[in-house]
Amino acid sequence: MSRHEYPPLSPILHHLVMRAPSGIGAQTIADMLGWRYATMMSELSGQPGHKCGVEKLLPLMDVTGSDAPMHFLARELGGVYITLPHIEGALDPIQKQCMTAIKEFGELITACADALADDKLEPDERTRILREGHEAVTAIMALLTAVEE
Repeated sequence: MSRHEYPPLSPILHHLVMRAPSGIGAQTIADMLGWRYATMMSELSGQPGHKCGVEKLLPLMDVTGSDAPMHFLARELGGVYITLPHIEGALDPIQKQCMTAIKEFGELITACADALADDKLEPDERTRILREGHEAVTAIMALLTAVEE
């Protein structure tokens, strides 16, 4: 049994509901999920006697249009969450994903080269490398998924 103290997920969900990327307001989110607004807010803000059930996680992510909780969970477990893009188009899906993966990897290497040109890694450069790296990994995972199918 783990004795690790895990940070709570509910503050992330509370923030998500209050500032949903989908633009849907908290009251509407509660209505869409069949949740009384006051109960939802009490559960998401961790009020005494209120806990948010895990079965609310996927519907909340769907309605708010955010995968932030998945990134949080993956980070806490030492991993990375990757959303695989939907593959469409006239090209063979594997061929298309090969091209996308190469493009994304090239952008990652360019970001690294640009950042290291002056032997200093600035915060904005670090952010760009992380973003480009995540996009490259996503493209590679999409390629692997296309190959498996």
